[in-house]
Amino acid sequence: MGMHNVTTSTSPTSNRPLRQARIVEHEIDIHPDWLDFGPEDPLDAGRWINRCARCKAQPELRFEGQAHAVRCACGNAGTAGRLASVAAINWNKSPASIHPDYRTLPFFALDGLDVPAAREKLNTVRDYLVEQKRRCEQRIRLREPVGHRYFQRIRAYLAWSIYALGLVKEAELAQDAAARQAAS
Repeated sequence: MGMHNVTTSTSPTSNRPLRQARIVEHEIDIHPDWLDFGPEDPLDAGRWINRCARCKAQPELRFEGQAHAVRCACGNAGTAGRLASVAAINWNKSPASIHPDYRTLPFFALDGLDVPAAREKLNTVRDYLVEQKRRCEQRIRLREPVGHRYFQRIRAYLAWSIYALGLVKEAELAQDAAARQAAS
């Protein structure tokens, strides 16, 4: 595979590139500032659980049998996961939870970014994380050492980036609906 250039543009507010990436033999060239996902740990899953959409209460993350699950006292529950971070993301993505504005997420520094800029950043971050996950999996298959916690964090950040892209899509749909309503 040769080098593929990805067009870049700059944000009108910050003059930062919206997407600075080129793919070179499975490498993602990502803006160094975008690699700082913030000080919070994505594996600290209990901190990042959205409130319940039904009763507005804060549900709990529990270990049940052989998996983690998020359950609310009202009966709402998310899909279980072997890892606590997976169970938390499953809950957050579900209709059982209240979906926050993408700009309030604890990772990826999305506050202050409009929908197109957030989408471009998240797409690049997601591509980078997919590549990092692929590399870890390849090393595992080759029986080479991989930091277990590092690999789990990569997987958790990847899940958060995908979740964040879903929230960006929700914001875009809400903006489109508001624009249609204003036009009519």
